[in-house]
Amino acid sequence: MLRSILVPLDGSPLAERALPIALDIARRAGGAVHLIRAHVPLAIVGATAEGVITQDMLAADDSLRNRATKYITETAKRLAAEWGVRVDGSVDDGSPSGVITEAADKVEAGLIVMTTHGAGGFAPGWLGSVSDAVIRHSHRAVLALPENDAHKGEPFVPRKIVMALDGSARADGIIPVARDLAVLFGAEVDIVRMVAPYIPGDVVGPLTGDRPDPFGIDLEMQNAKQAIDGVVAGLAEVGVKAHAIVRMEMSPVKAIKAHLTESKADCLALATQGRGLSRLFVGSVADKLIRTASCPVLVLRPMKD
Repeated sequence: MLRSILVPLDGSPLAERALPIALDIARRAGGAVHLIRAHVPLAIVGATAEGVITQDMLAADDSLRNRATKYITETAKRLAAEWGVRVDGSVDDGSPSGVITEAADKVEAGLIVMTTHGAGGFAPGWLGSVSDAVIRHSHRAVLALPENDAHKGEPFVPRKIVMALDGSARADGIIPVARDLAVLFGAEVDIVRMVAPYIPGDVVGPLTGDRPDPFGIDLEMQNAKQAIDGVVAGLAEVGVKAHAIVRMEMSPVKAIKAHLTESKADCLALATQGRGLSRLFVGSVADKLIRTASCPVLVLRPMKD
């Protein structure tokens, strides 16, 4: 359930863009928001070439930590009063990604809401830095808010969620999180499954070309549709309207992005590992989808079997 929500902050207005989204979700779910800020001690990054830590460095480090603590405390108090939601916060020492991951486990976060840039180490390409590290190392769902969000500045009120699956149990780990989000906002869900087409010129083509469905693609699409229909039925049981969509495409990135545009989706949901996802959604495809999607991305790295 989405009742414990973690928001990493670094003091920048861009990072704070996650706050109203997290607070709205928490208020709808009757939950709480936990603010976290990482403090990297100057003893780690600010020593002299000889490895000496001076008193001035220690004083500056204390000042930075106190400033961060004041910022988090005052922000939590202000937001709790404005939104009527329980909000707390903490400042922990360590690397940003490690602090965020540990805090998410500590508060048993059902969701981490974070922007993909910020003053505290969020990389310009967003993957490859703090947000990427959190997604790759945490088993908590992350709602990533991209810089190129077509709806930036507007309230996050998803009416259409596109969920990409591959038929594996691990990829299906995203289903409960996407379902809970859809229930909170009354959103519809498009469940999309990609099937690779037959490539002309295959060496076995002449040997099988006269057989019906020689490469089993039709059967794979039928099985995919049947599996997705089961997910549709499960979502219907909790009042979520869903649609099963199976597409035969060479490029999953282009196909999913095209569907996001065609359906005017507000959110893309996917897992970062799975049978087909290990090939499709880990590495270049996942990175491209998250980096280039023009809407928030709900992503989860499932626990290993």
